[in-house]
Amino acid sequence: MFEESLKKSFDGMLSNFTPPSMIVSQDGEILTQNSKIKDILDSFGIDQIRHIKEIDDSFDSDLHLCGEFYSSIVKMSGLRCKVAAPENKTYFLYVFNQYIKEEILIESLIEHIDEVVVIFDENGKIQKMNSVCDEILPFTRAEVIGKDIYELMDSGEVSEPVIIKMLEAKKKVYKNIIYPSGKMIAYTAIPLFDSDENIKGGVLTGRDISRIAKLDVVKRYDENDNVEIEEVQEAKEYVSVSKEMKKVKKIILRAARSDSSIFITGETGVGKEVVARYIHNNSSRSEKPFIAVNCGAIPAELIESELFGYEEGAFSGARKRGKEGIVELVDGGTLFLDEIGELPYDMQKKLLRVIQENEVTRVGGLKPKKIDVRYVSATNITSEELHNPKKFRQDLYFRLSVIPIGVPPLRSRKDDIVPMCNHFLEIFNEKYQRNIRITKKVGDILTNNPWYGNVRELKNLVERLVVLSNKDLVGEDQLQILMNLDNMMQENESVNNIKDINIHDFEEVSREPITINSDIMLDEAIRYIEQKMIKDAIDKHGSIQKAARAIGIDPSTIHRKIKSGQIEI
Repeated sequence: MFEESLKKSFDGMLSNFTPPSMIVSQDGEILTQNSKIKDILDSFGIDQIRHIKEIDDSFDSDLHLCGEFYSSIVKMSGLRCKVAAPENKTYFLYVFNQYIKEEILIESLIEHIDEVVVIFDENGKIQKMNSVCDEILPFTRAEVIGKDIYELMDSGEVSEPVIIKMLEAKKKVYKNIIYPSGKMIAYTAIPLFDSDENIKGGVLTGRDISRIAKLDVVKRYDENDNVEIEEVQEAKEYVSVSKEMKKVKKIILRAARSDSSIFITGETGVGKEVVARYIHNNSSRSEKPFIAVNCGAIPAELIESELFGYEEGAFSGARKRGKEGIVELVDGGTLFLDEIGELPYDMQKKLLRVIQENEVTRVGGLKPKKIDVRYVSATNITSEELHNPKKFRQDLYFRLSVIPIGVPPLRSRKDDIVPMCNHFLEIFNEKYQRNIRITKKVGDILTNNPWYGNVRELKNLVERLVVLSNKDLVGEDQLQILMNLDNMMQENESVNNIKDINIHDFEEVSREPITINSDIMLDEAIRYIEQKMIKDAIDKHGSIQKAARAIGIDPSTIHRKIKSGQIEI
């Protein structure tokens, strides 16, 4: 009777409690609870609980003090305190955080969204993330929840975070990022404000647009001289994971936020234009034009009119009403002067004046026009040539190289090679409707290749693999054949012989099974298979050179094995 009477008293007390609450005996048995608790348990799919240890593994009957508690089992927090009762009995009152139901609802909601969802506070501290983050981001939720975005940036786990841009701008921010896996994610960071318009945090969402993202390039052609200029509206991020490129990217990002002129150096094919676009996309001019000009590709007699434009009647064949030059077209944006070292010497002086005065005068014109342009330049000429005043004006060099950036060759940042390869595989698989993949051994070979042509050479090879490979999984032998395709072409005496090299040359020489006695030693079996394959290849193709090409080894290997007696022909 006493227990029933006491339970009714507790029921009456809990019914007036707004937060989810319950009464627990000294032994941990659940005596009573209000309806709000049932809602919480339903959210976790729990029918009912009989003992407090089912949700509070820290419960101890010897507890003497009131205080906060946290249940790691159901991720619930609140207050816990002793309640004195007649007959010297002790009970415990649990009052749960009244916002828990809303928290559970939010977590359940974001888990049903098939995009990246990150919730953060006004300091950039990560509060919640959904499971999609584990699939797409280069880290897991467990590694970053509870950390602030500035801490993650300092540790190198993230770079150029959208969250920081949003917190600084206090408005919605958009950004596309490509990860080493090749995935392109379109992010939107949305701020949340309180009633006084103070920022209280925000929500970051990210959608995988790898399949639909295309580089939006607007091409302009000069009708008379057929010169092509590219204006890039949206550039892709630099695919890199290496420590070497992380250091470079930190410099690039800091430089991008300024408005200083930048001078990029590096070997041919390292991706200097990609770096230039990266700078533009992370600058305050990202919404303005980006125009790339190859200074070595425009004829010397046309480069002045192309850069600065011309007035009507400036020269024979000039258009009526004249023509805007590239410098005018890029006003407000970024002009990338690629191969600046190839700019004719007399043009260097004219370009220097435009940069110094921030104004341009068209060819045949008299009235200068004010311009606002950010200059990014690049070259692959040697440092000696760059600092030779007879080759390149030093006053122009110092004007353009306020911030010099050196892009390391691919062979010195080997950790980037496989991620780049995977990125290019996704692009070309999509383009050619293939599903080409590489083995780990192929990845190791690619990683250790010198890549004198850098990223451009790697990209060309990946496209070759996708187009010519007769298997979805490219192995070591097939890779060696395709990597040496240029040499194979050069070995032919005339162009007419090139027709003999086709995709069928990459197939195995013989598909007949080779039977080996089970008692034979392993090295003897290998020698037998080598002899069989090499002999069949020579019989089929008629020469050691062609046989070596067909089975993917160097001709010198066959000659060496024949000379040493390992192979009998």
